[in-house]
Amino acid sequence: MMMALVMPEDTLYCFDKIKLISGEILSICGNFDGPWYRARLAFYPNAATTRMIDGVSYRKASYETGYRIPSCQKVLNLRGEQHFIVHRTQIVRIYRASKAFEGLSHENAKRCQCFIDLLKNACRLSKDRHGLTGSGALHNILPTSDFDWVIYDRDPTSISTYVLSNTKKFKKELTFDMKHVYRKYAAFTGLNRKAILDLFKDRWKYFRFQNLRISLSFTDPQRRADDFLSPFELGKRVVLRGIITDSIGCYYMPYIIPICSNGKNHLVLTWLFLYNGAFKNGDVVEVSGREQVVRGKQYLLVEELRDHIRKSTAL
Repeated sequence: MMMALVMPEDTLYCFDKIKLISGEILSICGNFDGPWYRARLAFYPNAATTRMIDGVSYRKASYETGYRIPSCQKVLNLRGEQHFIVHRTQIVRIYRASKAFEGLSHENAKRCQCFIDLLKNACRLSKDRHGLTGSGALHNILPTSDFDWVIYDRDPTSISTYVLSNTKKFKKELTFDMKHVYRKYAAFTGLNRKAILDLFKDRWKYFRFQNLRISLSFTDPQRRADDFLSPFELGKRVVLRGIITDSIGCYYMPYIIPICSNGKNHLVLTWLFLYNGAFKNGDVVEVSGREQVVRGKQYLLVEELRDHIRKSTAL
């Protein structure tokens, strides 16, 4: 039986939402003990919209770039991926994904409980290993909303095996239109439409269970990303082809994906949600990125518009 999950109150976990003094709502990118955190802009105050969160009108961050938060350092400025470094003193409210079920309507809570019970029986996954992010964490679920589900577990294997082997229970279905994906990542010079589609067509983490449209993500509760917050000097650009040797790394942010190329092992590092759950062991990929050393360990950082991790057919 899986041990009870212990989550320190001072730690913010990946996919927790935070509201800043200035009003923006951001999504935490990785697990951090603090007091500094990396987070992606999710919603910002906008009086022209009708989406209400805590009594305030908000617009969901989408294709725009260039948003500024005066109190926070911006470290990434891409469509849908505007990342900031935030200090604990700037946070006025935390929306924990692990507590989101407590604020659901009776109908939505009942729907979610069916999925929780199913994974408990099939995968021995206890209720405290589940969370909701997105509109679920903000208690702002719309009729058209999917359920951005979070699983607090290091290894997704048992769940992926169960989902893939029970196609009658779990209907493969993206929770978004691919037109949205193509537009969001159109500026990446190394990814054409086919390359982007290749990253999504085999993902098992998007499916429909009964009347729930679920997007499943994972967080390893023992892992921390604090060491990756310091500014690090980037080295030369590297392009290589290799084989993914441990795909578990593409499920936890920051995504650290081991690749073997010409008999040498490399660690690919990216903060981009584009690559969440995109790979499996044995996939052949082409990687373009910049060398980065963190705490004495070398990585290949993928986050600029000319960077990519692209599936390939041969080495």
